[in-house]
Amino acid sequence: MDSQAEVDALNALMRYKIDSVIILSAILSDHMARVCRAQGTPVMLYNRSAGDLGVSSVVIENHEGGRLAADILREAGHERIAFVGGDTADQTSLAREAGFVERLKEDGLTLFQRESGDYTFVSGREAGLRLLARSERPDAVFCASDVMALGVLHAARFELGLRAPQDFSLIGFDDIPSAAWPGHKLTTIRQPIRRMIREAVDILVEQMESPDLSPRTSRFVGTLILRETVRGIGPTSNLAEAHSA
Repeated sequence: MDSQAEVDALNALMRYKIDSVIILSAILSDHMARVCRAQGTPVMLYNRSAGDLGVSSVVIENHEGGRLAADILREAGHERIAFVGGDTADQTSLAREAGFVERLKEDGLTLFQRESGDYTFVSGREAGLRLLARSERPDAVFCASDVMALGVLHAARFELGLRAPQDFSLIGFDDIPSAAWPGHKLTTIRQPIRRMIREAVDILVEQMESPDLSPRTSRFVGTLILRETVRGIGPTSNLAEAHSA
């Protein structure tokens, strides 16, 4: 059954004559894209895989981002490594996890623990409590989003009395503005948001002007932003220099 958010969004689209649609939300289902496409409305999926929908998309290289996160945690010497992802049907989270787990396996490791959230601070906090309150807790956590990572950080600091990176290392994904705040200094994978938005708009304008153009996917590579939540690897470390080269 469609979520109420999707029903409301579709009703709004049907009410107005629109030229094109950019779908940003990971919550809205693929049904929305199919409805718009069936009506001849150009559709752009932003940071979501288009799959077999027959629409264009602009995405970050989520799989490679997951591998990059695994690389830095392994270089820091971690072995009990956990992942906090989105819903099991969310393609973005699945791709980040797949790259992460793949890279760990290449080093002879399996994922220590996995928890799910819904890309909110609250769900990150709850996942953090489930992971870090155990007697044998992970020594590092990779989260599929910065928002969830900040929830994990909150649970660790203010409810469990743990510190990052002294007690565990933490990596997020996205590089939202609050990740850089002095109280957080979260290590993360940055998305080139401005370039991705510009590309999404350019493709959509082309398709509005030439409706017969085939859909296409444009992919961008994320950048590792080293701050202070990974053990022994801060922005001035030798490893930071190696990854910024």
